[in-house]
Amino acid sequence: MTFRPVFFVSSILVLMLILVSSSLAQQKREPIKLEGKQSLILRILTRPFSNVYKEKDNSKGTVMENVASFQSFFVYTKPTPEDIELGDAWYEVGIDDRGTVVGWMRYDDVFEWKQTMCLAYTHPEGRKPVLMFEKRNRLKDIIEASSDDRIKNAEELYTTIDSKDIPQDFPVISIEPKKAVDISEQFYLLPILDFQTIEIDDREGRLVKFAAVTGGGQDARTKSDIRVDKNYLNDAIGESTRMDEEILKQLTVDLVWVMDTTVSMRPHIAQTLEVVNNASTQITKDKELAESIHFGIWGYRDNVQDIPDIGYNTKNYSSELQTIDKFKDTLAMVKVTTTDSVDYEEDMFSGMNDAINSTKWTPGAMRLIVLVGDAPSHELGHEWNLSKSDENTLHELAKNNTIYVVAVHIKEPRASRYHETAEAQFLTLSRNEGLGGESAYYDIPADNIEAFHRVTAEFVAKISKLVYTAKKGTMYADTTAKPKTGGEMAFMNEADASGDQTNPKHSTSAKQEVPKGEMAFLQEAETITASGEQFDSVIKAALVKWIGKMSEAKSPSDIVAWAVDKDLVEPAIQSMEVRLLINKRQLDSLKTVLSDVMSAGRRGQIGGEDFFDALQATAATAARDPDKIINAKAMAQTDLIPEFLVGLPYKSRLMDMNNELWSSWSVDEQDEFLNELDARIQAYLSIHDTPEGWIPLNNGDDPDEHVYPISLELLP
Repeated sequence: MTFRPVFFVSSILVLMLILVSSSLAQQKREPIKLEGKQSLILRILTRPFSNVYKEKDNSKGTVMENVASFQSFFVYTKPTPEDIELGDAWYEVGIDDRGTVVGWMRYDDVFEWKQTMCLAYTHPEGRKPVLMFEKRNRLKDIIEASSDDRIKNAEELYTTIDSKDIPQDFPVISIEPKKAVDISEQFYLLPILDFQTIEIDDREGRLVKFAAVTGGGQDARTKSDIRVDKNYLNDAIGESTRMDEEILKQLTVDLVWVMDTTVSMRPHIAQTLEVVNNASTQITKDKELAESIHFGIWGYRDNVQDIPDIGYNTKNYSSELQTIDKFKDTLAMVKVTTTDSVDYEEDMFSGMNDAINSTKWTPGAMRLIVLVGDAPSHELGHEWNLSKSDENTLHELAKNNTIYVVAVHIKEPRASRYHETAEAQFLTLSRNEGLGGESAYYDIPADNIEAFHRVTAEFVAKISKLVYTAKKGTMYADTTAKPKTGGEMAFMNEADASGDQTNPKHSTSAKQEVPKGEMAFLQEAETITASGEQFDSVIKAALVKWIGKMSEAKSPSDIVAWAVDKDLVEPAIQSMEVRLLINKRQLDSLKTVLSDVMSAGRRGQIGGEDFFDALQATAATAARDPDKIINAKAMAQTDLIPEFLVGLPYKSRLMDMNNELWSSWSVDEQDEFLNELDARIQAYLSIHDTPEGWIPLNNGDDPDEHVYPISLELLP
């Protein structure tokens, strides 16, 4: 009896050792890496209503049922080609990369995702919807045909789809909906499974194989095959501007001014106040209209630390967006500085950066910014560009936040040498989606106050009329046709350009009669300047996005297809763009790499070192293999570049950087490169700290594992 407790304790210890050994063995299991990669792990994405089974046999029971669609799992065992051919293919999957294996999934229930790349539709205005082909060769034959044959074949496919009489052997399995589906507002997942670079009309494009995956719902596992799914077909070919009247009545608009508030802008601020006062008198007569348009204003000047008497660098005069009756009082408080800037440039980029990222936008509203200034911004690298951003980065951030920008450039004749720089910046900032590459940019002579008044009054009136008619269940049409009912709008195609000219680009025409029963103020909404045509285009582009969101337009589901990222009829138009799903940890690692490269570049400039010598010497890279850095022929070979960037379908100056290239650049060219990296860092900080746009791929994901669909334009 005296030995039993010892035996019992020994048994417990043995059992514990077995459990610990088993646990360690389980923890030692590592997920499968992507071929040729050191750290990137193979993932699979689940189709809707998939199951995780206990064994490679669905009769042995499940571990998880009806798994959420496009949930990602790590792969610990993958099927062989023979398994796939025999139809008995399984993946052993885990919920993390630390050996937590949960079970087995059928090959037909998942997509293998070799890199976290996905596709996003570009704005649908001005292009044909994306055709999704069942077979690669059928699409490739169309692409490789002559231009005339390609256009003819594509048009025939669109005609058949619009007829709704689609044969069973039709080569197109599905189609992008005509209504806008904004990935930043209505997240959808089109993971890229394969791609190749092709040429179409002497333009580089990409032929992509992708999966179309949606969220849950009763029809989530229903294939959006237009040959059999007539419900999806009918929804997909519905016009981008058709809207249910009751939803249309919910339209709200945020209109935010970003204005230079230095001395030279005094008369234009006064004119803006007059326009707002005039509009307020009329808008407040209709309570529903007054409550549906929200106004705000940011002022920008220059670096207050070096010019204390200038008052501020940027200032938000409206911490909350306001109805017009309150906004006119706020606008009356906007005063210009009594202290001149040291030079002609101002910190316009900081004003735009704050307006984009720090405005308290109304949930669900159309977002518009009107930028008004007479000077260019301090460029990248200037000590008084406090945002450390440039027009390209800010353009991408506005696009990601679905903000449409109208730029009014006040041209002072005595500052003509600054006009070209300012114009380039304003053009880029106002190059909105859906305008066919054009910009909502207007240049007005500084001494033509009347022209400035007309342009600003017309824009405010057009926005007001848009909302006014929407509240009546119709949509503001062009200047030659009455609004159509049922939520359909007919925007202006042509406008009379006769009349007095405000400048060589912009002309005026006689005001048109206002339909009876409408407020007199809305007469200004008729197109009285050639700039009004651009206003109509901007408003329509913003509205198409809003309608798509409010209509909950859906991307195709549960199909695998081939497509090309160019418009088949007009290949100059991009129809899809590649996005990279990146989590906050990866974003931080990218920021760290760019900071290291910047430090190395500055060190090399000061000490005359070779670029890679300086890079190896930076503190952050001390733990890396110094030989790989010193002996690298390009940045891509240093192992400093995060693996998730390697193999992406885009060209990168950072990846190609080497000692010879760095040494061949002048100091100004080196500065330009480093400043561009700094602008990217600022964009990453903005994205990191903005809650909008971050998506959990799996239910219950830690917030740090949420992903952001970053555009390739924001990668270094």
